[in-house]
Amino acid sequence: MSAIIRRELSAYFRSPIGYIFCAVYLFFSALFFRSVLVGGQSSLFPQIYYSMINIIMLILPILTMRLFSEERRQKTDQILLTSPISLPALVTGKFVSAMTVYGGCVLFTLVYAVVFSFFSSPGWALVIGNVVGALLFGAAFIAVGMFISSLTESQVVAAIGSFFISAVFIILDVIPLLTSNELVLRVVKWISFVSRYSPFTEGILDFSSIIFFLSVTGLFMFFTMQTLERRRWN
Repeated sequence: MSAIIRRELSAYFRSPIGYIFCAVYLFFSALFFRSVLVGGQSSLFPQIYYSMINIIMLILPILTMRLFSEERRQKTDQILLTSPISLPALVTGKFVSAMTVYGGCVLFTLVYAVVFSFFSSPGWALVIGNVVGALLFGAAFIAVGMFISSLTESQVVAAIGSFFISAVFIILDVIPLLTSNELVLRVVKWISFVSRYSPFTEGILDFSSIIFFLSVTGLFMFFTMQTLERRRWN
């Protein structure tokens, strides 16, 4: 699995993909940090992470679109599928490589908290809660994007599919403004990534939200393995 991780990380930074993702993420996080720094209120610090939610959903497909679709396009997927490495190790290795790039960007935002601490207390419980929430949030979306990438040999199609899923989750949070049906509201709240992420913005490590994000991550990694298993035997 370590060979897969090294291979994928190298691929990210041999091409512009890794640099573009990190540049876009850090640009917007710095932009939001500047607005909080100008405000000078520690209570506003979690807004950096909350404001990044939509940005994360829009740029994560950049990381996931090539994970398996590029292998299919270059006809190297059969080499991987017939190699001694197991499917769980293959899928996990690719997932960890994408999480490493994403997680590195998220953890870099701790620098903002350190800078902010020179002027005011950023509330470290809030900061840690937001970082953990952002990592779980991103892990779930990476797993979803990886599954979509396993379905096609076109990176463009994989990216569009992931963007579509992101759009669906963004639209979900508009539904409560359009209806008062209690059942619909409960269902939307249960599956909404943003609603699940909200407790973390308050520094609360909500157990049900942690389980939800981990379950989504595990489920779509399993779906990816099943897709690859079917292709192996075909």
